[in-house]
Amino acid sequence: MNKDAYAVALRNALTEIKNICPDVSRSFIFGKDRQIVSGDSETDEETMEKMISSFQSVAEKADTIGSLKAFYVNGKEGKVILSDVNDMYLALAASENADTTYLHSITRVIIVTVLKLLETITSTPTPPIPPQSAPSKQLVVDTLSGFFVGDSVQIDTELLEEWARFLRESVSEVEVEAFGGEATLCKVKEINDSKLKGKGMIRIPEKICKTLEVKKGELVTVKPAST
Repeated sequence: MNKDAYAVALRNALTEIKNICPDVSRSFIFGKDRQIVSGDSETDEETMEKMISSFQSVAEKADTIGSLKAFYVNGKEGKVILSDVNDMYLALAASENADTTYLHSITRVIIVTVLKLLETITSTPTPPIPPQSAPSKQLVVDTLSGFFVGDSVQIDTELLEEWARFLRESVSEVEVEAFGGEATLCKVKEINDSKLKGKGMIRIPEKICKTLEVKKGELVTVKPAST
């Protein structure tokens, strides 16, 4: 999960705390490195940085005796509450009448739950997306005969170009499958007879037609060979 999505999830959690506890006016979360992780929409970054700077000296003194789990400041206009949550600090500004015990329990439940969920999402590997196959086409069979026809089938240039754009590589071999289930791999070229171009046809040498058990005028399914 990227940092933006992580921050948005925590911001939503802070909004939920404010909905449950209207006494909360400001809230944000910052790391032990003093970097802001997320904050509510009403608290500007300058205010958050000032509070973190003021808190830094207290945190440093606390580190010498162990750790700081919670810090409360009671003022004339309200309260400031800082608490340790999963290696981060949660800072709240609330009215002077706010129930500190209730607020502390609610915030821990919500924030810890969200952090556990984010940890689960982050640690769960994303399954790889299987490569997409180029779409197959049903084409009408036309037979190729003669001593020099070779082993290649012929299809429209436009279809070869469509597959090449999809696969981002040229197509030199296709899989031809008859409706009876017989299939074979063939080298492929563009149709050399201008009268048959653009008519949804595939020209197949007679010996390959026998292998597939197909005749002129029948349909076959054609797709680029897997690479």
